[in-house]
Amino acid sequence: MIKAIAIDDEPIALKVIENFCTEIEIISLEKTFNNAEDGLKYLKKFPADLIFLDIDMPNLNGIDLYKQVK
Repeated sequence: MIKAIAIDDEPIALKVIENFCTEIEIISLEKTFNNAEDGLKYLKKFPADLIFLDIDMPNLNGIDLYKQVK
């Protein structure tokens, strides 16, 4: 099983990702975040195999968040 999280500041985009993940049996969407900082805190404690990540977010954009993930 692929453990995934989604980080996007748009609730509609998160809903699309949730619906997509329910259709794909090998992806387990563990959690969604509408705030990049909260998503980063989560990832530091609970690693994920797959991150659905919005590039254009306020405060911390997706590329900068990606660079901080080990």
